[in-house]
Amino acid sequence: MGKIDFIGIPNARDLGGIRTKDGRVLRKKRLIKSGCISGATEADLDLLLNKYKVKLIIDLRTDTERKAMPEPCIEENGISIVWNPLYMEKIQDVLFTKTDREIIENHLKALFILHKEVDPDTEYAMDDVRKMVKALNFDAEEYMERMYQKFVNNQIIQKQMKQFFGMLMNKRGGSILYHCSAGMDRTGMLTALLLYALGVSKEDIIKEYIRSSESSADAVDLMIDKLFPAGEPDSLIYRERARKLFAGRESYIRSFFEAIEEDYVSIDNYLQKALELHVDNLVRLKTLYLEDEED
Repeated sequence: MGKIDFIGIPNARDLGGIRTKDGRVLRKKRLIKSGCISGATEADLDLLLNKYKVKLIIDLRTDTERKAMPEPCIEENGISIVWNPLYMEKIQDVLFTKTDREIIENHLKALFILHKEVDPDTEYAMDDVRKMVKALNFDAEEYMERMYQKFVNNQIIQKQMKQFFGMLMNKRGGSILYHCSAGMDRTGMLTALLLYALGVSKEDIIKEYIRSSESSADAVDLMIDKLFPAGEPDSLIYRERARKLFAGRESYIRSFFEAIEEDYVSIDNYLQKALELHVDNLVRLKTLYLEDEED
C-alpha cells in the first residue's frame, strides 16, 4: 500500500490496503493512481507490466496535455490506453462561465509547466500563471476550493466520471492505472469518489488525499522554482501563494465533498443520481476491489 517509487512517474500510489468501514481492505495491485506517465523509464514499464500486471491505463488529461506529453508506446505489451479527459477544453466553453474556465485552465497551464521543457508555449503559460499569482488580493486557497467545487455539477465531467467507473466495473484481470498530470486534483477527486463508493470513511479518504499530496512535494518545489526563482523581488510571498496552488490541502477535498452535499444532500445520493452508481454497481465494485483483511 502507498507510494510506488517509480523513476519517471510522479506521485504513484497503490490503493491496496486501505480499510473500509466494514473491516475489509482494498486489494493490492489492482488500483494505481499517478501523475503523468510520459516520462516512464524502461524500469518503470517493467514494473507496470510484470509486478503490477497493469492491463488498462486511463488518461484523464486534456487534449493539449496529451499531445504535448504522449503516453509511452506500450499497447503492444497487452496494455490498453483509454483517453477519458475530465476536462475538455473546447466543449467546456458552453458549460462553464468565462471566470470558471479561467480558474481551471490557469491551473492546468501550471501543471503543463511542470512536465514540459521550457519552450514558447510554456513561457506563455508561465507568464499567465505568474500574473494570476501576483494579482492583488489573490487568495490561492479560495481559488483552489472553488476549482474543486466546479467539478461537481458539470454535465460533461459527470459523464466522464461515469465512463471511468464503467471501465473499473468492466475490468477483466490485471490492474488499472489512472492518471492526470500531477496525480493530485483530477485524480484526487476521482479517487475520493471511488474510495467512498467502496466503503471507506470520509476521514480516511481525506487522510489518503493528504498522503498523496506529501508524495508530490518534490514536484511542487520544482514547479515553484520555475515560476518564482528564489532571490527575485517578493519571491517569498509569491512562492507561498504558488505552493497553495499545487500542494493539496485538506480544505480542497473537503470543499469538494461539501459542494456535493450542498447540491445532492449526501455523497451516496450523488453517486446514485449524478454518476448512476446504483446498488448493483456498488456490489460489483466491492467484489472486484475488496477482500477480507488478513489476520
